[in-house]
Formats: sequence, C-alpha cells, structure tokens
Amino acid sequence: MATNFTDDMARAAWDRGAEAWAQFVRSGADYYRTQVHGPALLDAAAVTEGMRVLDVGCGEGYFAREMALQGAAVTAIDVSPVLLALARAEEERAPLGIDFRLLSGARIRELGNASYARVTSCMALQDMSDPGACLIGAASVLGPGGRMVVSVPHPCTDTVVREWDRDAGGRKRALRIDRYFESGPASCDWSMARLAYRWQTPYWRHTLGEWSAMIAAAGFCIRRLQEPCPTATQVREMPELDDCARIPYFLVLDLVRAG
Repeated sequence: MATNFTDDMARAAWDRGAEAWAQFVRSGADYYRTQVHGPALLDAAAVTEGMRVLDVGCGEGYFAREMALQGAAVTAIDVSPVLLALARAEEERAPLGIDFRLLSGARIRELGNASYARVTSCMALQDMSDPGACLIGAASVLGPGGRMVVSVPHPCTDTVVREWDRDAGGRKRALRIDRYFESGPASCDWSMARLAYRWQTPYWRHTLGEWSAMIAAAGFCIRRLQEPCPTATQVREMPELDDCARIPYFLVLDLVRAG
C-alpha cells in the first residue's frame, strides 16, 4: 500500500464518482448523511443568519446548502471540478448565495485573512491528501471566537477488518472489528447497491490518538465530541438505520483554537 496520496489522486477518483455520488446524496439514498451525521453536524455548527462560514471538501454541495438554508453566508471549496460543477448547477437551479470555489483543503491559507465564524467539513477531512494541513489552514482563517466543526468516520469501527456477523436470516448480530492500530492511507470501495455505479477513492484511516495529535498540532482544542446515532423513532420508521443505533459509525468534533 502507498504511504501517501496526492490531491491529484483524490481529484481523479472523485471526478470519476461524481455523478453517482450526487445522485446518491440527492436521492436520499445516503440515509446516514441525511438522517444521522448530517443533522448532528448542522446542530453542532449552530450557524445563524448572516454568519460567514467556510465548508471544506463540499463535494456536490449538500452541507453547504444545509447551512445556507439556515441563513449562513457560505463559501464552499473542493478539489474536484466535476463535483463543483454539479454543486454550481444546483446553486443555479435553486440559488442560496453559495460561493463555490476550486481549492484543495490543504491550501486554505490562500483564502487569506478571511475571518470566518465557522469552518466545517462533512465527512470529508479523511478524504483529503493532507488533513493536518487542512486543520492548520482552518485555524488561520477563523475569526475571534470561531470554531471548526467536522465529522469523520468513527475510528473505532472504521478498522482494517470490519465485518458483520449475521444470523441465518441475514440479520446483523454483531460487528467484528480488528487491526484498529493499522492506520494510514486506504481505499474506499463505493460498491453499495444504492449507487449507480462502482468506484474507489483514497482516504486516511486514523486512530483517535492520531486525530487528537493532528488537532493539537494545528493549535486546536476539542471543545466537544459527539457520536451521532438515530433515535428509536427513526429506526422504527427506517430499519436500515438500526446498525448505527447500536454502534458508532461517525464522530463529530467541535474545535476551538487553544489559548
């Protein structure tokens, strides 16, 4: 396995999957996003009318739109021009005032002294070639009292070995996990039946300790940590959510600059 991956590799992978990804998110098929970690991140971000926000790794624009609907003034960046074209097309169809820009998360400093009240990233930080540089850049563009709020896969369940033990009827009984400490670059195989086609993307698998070290190196402290899960009502209405009501799939990190 490679010891690293580049922006060019991430860009090419997400360009390939852009159409399927946009359809996946916009159709509601990505129910973990629309029902679980997306609402949790929006609640943690607590954006208000007119608040200046930077969304990093915006993809086809889902989370940028969610914040703009709350009245935030959103700038959104991504490394994939194909995903951005889809985001801009949706903005043209239903304008929310979002400023979509082609920019790597590792190059946030190029935005200058932007003084944002929030920097957000919805399940994208792990997909960036240099998450540490993104964190450092985010710290540099936050205004006084600003916060960075991000979601990532939960390190405790996003392990090298990850397989559901099922009963005779195919129902999930327990999740088998192993090799938690084997962190580093990995490949995500987007092969679920809910997707229009299959593709792969590079991403980083990090332990809790490694995320914490990167956060501290960027000058942040963890203000709050959340593990989003669906309510009992949600599970009754959408049984597909049962698995992430039993174990944590996602981690929301609310960060403030130290000192």
